Amino acid sequence: MKWKKRVLAAFLASLCLLSACGLAGGEDGEQEPVDNVKVSDAYFGLAWYQNGTLNPVLDSTSINRVLCEALYEGLFEVTNNFTAENVLCESYEGDGTTFTFTLRGDVTFWSGEALTADDVVASLQTAQLNEASPYHNRLTEVSSIEAVGANQVRIVLTSPNVNFPRLLDIPIFREGSADSGDFADGTGPYVPVEDGNQWRLAANENWHVGFLGSIRNITLVSMTRADAAMSSFQTGDVSLLRAARIDPNPPNVGGSVDTIQTASASLHYLGFNYGNPDLANAGVRRALSTALDRQSLCSTQLQTFAEPAVLPVNPQPSDTNLGLTMTADTETAVLQLREALQGGGTDGSDDPSGDGSTDGETYYDEETGEYVTAEPDTPEEGADGSGTAADATNASLSFRLLVNSDNAFKTAAAEQIAALWNALDGVSVTVDAQPYDTYLSMLQSGDFDVYYGETQLTADFDLRPLLSSGGSLNYGGYSSEAMASAIAAYRSGDDVTGFYQTFLSEMPVVPIAFECGQMIIRKGLIDNYAPSPYNAFANLETWTSNA
Repeated sequence: MKWKKRVLAAFLASLCLLSACGLAGGEDGEQEPVDNVKVSDAYFGLAWYQNGTLNPVLDSTSINRVLCEALYEGLFEVTNNFTAENVLCESYEGDGTTFTFTLRGDVTFWSGEALTADDVVASLQTAQLNEASPYHNRLTEVSSIEAVGANQVRIVLTSPNVNFPRLLDIPIFREGSADSGDFADGTGPYVPVEDGNQWRLAANENWHVGFLGSIRNITLVSMTRADAAMSSFQTGDVSLLRAARIDPNPPNVGGSVDTIQTASASLHYLGFNYGNPDLANAGVRRALSTALDRQSLCSTQLQTFAEPAVLPVNPQPSDTNLGLTMTADTETAVLQLREALQGGGTDGSDDPSGDGSTDGETYYDEETGEYVTAEPDTPEEGADGSGTAADATNASLSFRLLVNSDNAFKTAAAEQIAALWNALDGVSVTVDAQPYDTYLSMLQSGDFDVYYGETQLTADFDLRPLLSSGGSLNYGGYSSEAMASAIAAYRSGDDVTGFYQTFLSEMPVVPIAFECGQMIIRKGLIDNYAPSPYNAFANLETWTSNA
């Protein structure tokens, strides 16, 4: 294959530069480091699941995802602040529905071929047309992808989304190169090189960024099982790994390692069954949110690997007028709950009946499997024959909190949440911890009051699966025209603050936190290691090593 020959030649040339044949020496004969950075000769191993596809757009294994991040690039990279940073894209313009992306003019593939609009179109259409691609769902609302000349790509959406560029970190490969049976031709900082039966990654000396850090060679460690990377990391064969911390089986990585957190779009939240009239009351949901100590939950049960969130976006907005508070305000929560349960709703979302009435306590009848509203008690008559109003503190709210028992971290968090809520006058919460299969079945059948959930949002924070009527994650039956309009305005960029305000008013789900991603690396192997949410090799041009 042509690119292999060119890569091998470049690799041999780089070895020559690092040896006495091409490197100037000092007065004592010592070699000067290339680019004023010490080139590390330390071992660096990366897992490679050889049973996966060599097409970076179609490979869905978590092991090979890290490998692809070393080899391929997208039009953009998502930063830890969830902004879209230009990579292969030089500039773009768009109105939220139609985008035109102009490509950089200095990018070549490993083969030496220049990057063109046709390559970008072919890569994106591969994702769009293959449901097995991990990127397919990002492009389901794309109506057309076309090349406009040699260096521009036009993408038209079926509905506005001003944050669409955040979804375009999809790896780009040279058109036609994915059919060769070898690695598809890429533009990334490393190049796959076959040396006998052993594959390695060599520095791409023609990388468009220009400067490459101290790690110039990476050994590929072949895996025959997709779950073998952790054991290979523990033995020292693999040097870098992405692993979830808040997991049913968290990684056991004791010893000399560094763990680096990255931002993520993995939202922990509390969902509600809107068949329960009390929980369908927005005032009740707001009170339950106010009672949460999100900061404490993140620092204790979520192991400091989560950032507290009141709104379902990351990072949280800096607008102080929104009044976002990450600690519990029990006094305010009591007042909110009292008003919601005793005073009735102020609109249709607070009052399921729509008539402003307040009935007796609603509870779940396990025998019938239905919610039952008890008849209100007859007020006691005083000496003058008049009825006395019920004491506001007697307002009662009783429900179950469903959680996946397979995840000890979430179960502990649910217990802490229940304790916070049980501290409110008139509230009784029991935790219903169930194995995952049972938990999921109960969600799908609506057999819950409140549930502790987690969902991996896309980088544009598309909330429609969670909050739209009939959404795939809308287990509780939430429906609101006001929210649907607010989400549409948010996605079009017309009224972002309005969406935040609508969400805080209706509180359709209660966000808890965004879980942090985790990269694990051998201690001292890389200094200045700063990965991004979806790229373990982000900022590698700044890497140094003392190893």
